[in-house]
Amino acid sequence: MVAVAALPTYADVLEDKQLELKALQQKIEEQEAALSKVRKQRLTLDTQVKIIDQQVEAAKLTLQALESEIEVIGLEKSRTNRELVDLEEQALSQKLILQKAIRAAYLARREGLLEILLTSSSMADLMTRIEYLDRVQNHISVGIKTLTELKRNLADKKGVLEDKDKHLEQVRQSKEIEQQSLQIQVDTKSGIIKDLQLSESEYQKRLAESKAQQQAVANEVAAIIRGSGKKILNPGDLKLRWPIPYRKITATFHDPDYAKTFGLAHNAIDIAAPQGTPIKNPYNGTVAKVVDGGAKGLSYIIINHDNGLSTVYLHLSGFAVSTGAYVIEGQTIGYTGGTPGTPGAGWLTTGPHLHLEVWFNGQPTNPLAYLVD
Repeated sequence: MVAVAALPTYADVLEDKQLELKALQQKIEEQEAALSKVRKQRLTLDTQVKIIDQQVEAAKLTLQALESEIEVIGLEKSRTNRELVDLEEQALSQKLILQKAIRAAYLARREGLLEILLTSSSMADLMTRIEYLDRVQNHISVGIKTLTELKRNLADKKGVLEDKDKHLEQVRQSKEIEQQSLQIQVDTKSGIIKDLQLSESEYQKRLAESKAQQQAVANEVAAIIRGSGKKILNPGDLKLRWPIPYRKITATFHDPDYAKTFGLAHNAIDIAAPQGTPIKNPYNGTVAKVVDGGAKGLSYIIINHDNGLSTVYLHLSGFAVSTGAYVIEGQTIGYTGGTPGTPGAGWLTTGPHLHLEVWFNGQPTNPLAYLVD
């Protein structure tokens, strides 16, 4: 007789997928380390091509990991749904048991303790019937506790399922960003290859002009905020809502790699987001400045908020407010950009994202200290 190989169990499939995801996450960490190493090199045409190549590879690995994570979440949801069905069956069974016990207790109460005493044939019969009443009452008590626990477990499992649904949506959004980012990196490399026809000196000249432009914008932003912002001695609610629904940070506040690559301080966090994502005002305030950088410049918005904070949004592809306007929390103020070669993005950008700055008492601070969901 030929032995039949055992089919993999559901748990085995889930475990295999989880291990696959873990291995991919390890590869992503290694790729990010390689990218960080290249970014620390002096920026030349050749270095920029290497950076793009590393970013393309990182995006491919991230896409694989996100696809694997989507499969893992799907398997986990299936498992949770099965557990929910089991719990619902247990709850139904417990309800039926409880109903029988309550009916038995009702009938026993109708009979009454005095009648039991009078109709018992012997002391042993009396004790047996009283013990039966005690067992019924205890059965009801245990049944109520069991049913309550089952209902609590059901609520917990439903909560877990809702969390998995939310996480799945976030992962799908991240996949969309990575797919767009990968295509942009590929397109950007094609543009850079064309730039390779330039001499290195011509490239460095263009790079220096772009750095000067970005530094000029940074100086203007600082002057506007320091000139119009009010100093807060007793700060109140210094909290801001996330202006976009995405959370992947591609450059941190005062990112050392950014400073080494571009020679500029990074007074912001960069949040990966598809081009044209609506930006929601994080707190009531007044628009201090709207600047449209045009085809080759940098576009941005500055808002002075009522709680004393100021925010800056850079590389914008569009605007929904004007200078001097009062904006309420949640109102759309503009649209994200950053795709290389598009109006308002600036030449130094490497992909679609939101550059977000938060200022307090005239100084740039880490936005993550204030952002809340």
